[in-house]
Amino acid sequence: MSQDKELTRKKLSALLESPEVENLDIEGNKFVIISDVHLGDGSRADDLRENQETLMTALDYYKDEGYQLILLGDIEEFWQFDLEKIRQRYDDTVYKKIRAFGDDRVHRVFGNHDSEWCSYPDPAKSHFERPGCAVEALKMKDFRGKTCILLVHGHQGSTESDKNSWLSRAFVRMYRGVEPVLKFDPHTSATKSQVTKDYEQILYSWAKESKVILICGHSHRAIFASRSRVDKLKHDQNVLQSEILDSRSDSALREQKLEELYRLIIKLQDERLKNRDIDVAEPNGDPLPCYFNTGCALYTNGITTIEIADGEIRLVKWDKDTGKKPRFEVYQHGSLNSFIAEVEVQHN
Repeated sequence: MSQDKELTRKKLSALLESPEVENLDIEGNKFVIISDVHLGDGSRADDLRENQETLMTALDYYKDEGYQLILLGDIEEFWQFDLEKIRQRYDDTVYKKIRAFGDDRVHRVFGNHDSEWCSYPDPAKSHFERPGCAVEALKMKDFRGKTCILLVHGHQGSTESDKNSWLSRAFVRMYRGVEPVLKFDPHTSATKSQVTKDYEQILYSWAKESKVILICGHSHRAIFASRSRVDKLKHDQNVLQSEILDSRSDSALREQKLEELYRLIIKLQDERLKNRDIDVAEPNGDPLPCYFNTGCALYTNGITTIEIADGEIRLVKWDKDTGKKPRFEVYQHGSLNSFIAEVEVQHN
């Protein structure tokens, strides 16, 4: 897959500057952002099948907590399945949970795999006899009324997903028939959304230069404040190693820290095996917190979401294990106003 850097930048800039893109108020509202669900027909080629219960649990929580729901693209897998088959499978489950939010609390952005939403009636809305009319982007404004966040699916400028999507669709439709037989495990990296190595760098550099926070999906690789989970685990590893050195005189504490380090190293190895060791940062120094990615709903052990609420932005993992209490873990969080200020006053 190739990424047209100049086309990507041109499209993102046009969306950011467009007065026609809806600008949501952050102040006094709570948002949860979910992307890359890839709803199918329930067959073995349906990637959400194993995470349906996890997604429904998360939707119940966010609805009850008063969140607005932003569907950030590729909610349906139209490259492989027809809407009627998808609706038959999920109308009484996932779509029902989404409709429970109320139409005013659901915002739909289209992705490369579900770009038809301007013509289809949307079963995620209570009045789904009307076309869904998904948009290409949303913006968010802070308490000053200033636009500080752009939300897009993230396929803008991709050769296969944007410019030549018709050809990619044809290939994926053929692949659907043999995928279950071949028994590939696509979730190890980025299911049906393979992106170029420099994808994150392109989006990060645009957000940095535009002095805005960019929130995407598409890559299926969760990013928080321009850092991958691998970056966070590496940081935690360094901290633990320093603490172990400092606890040499306390054998019990040292043993506890060593066990924590062991568990962390296992997590780090798992992330690397799944091709999530992504360099989105500055070549030298700390990156600006201007690029975030929702991840996806297709991980082998759960789904990820991004929350914007209570003055914070959070990357949250919902675990597939129904016995885990609570079902979610806040992977990373930070002050949204602090991130906005840091991006705006950056020194080049």
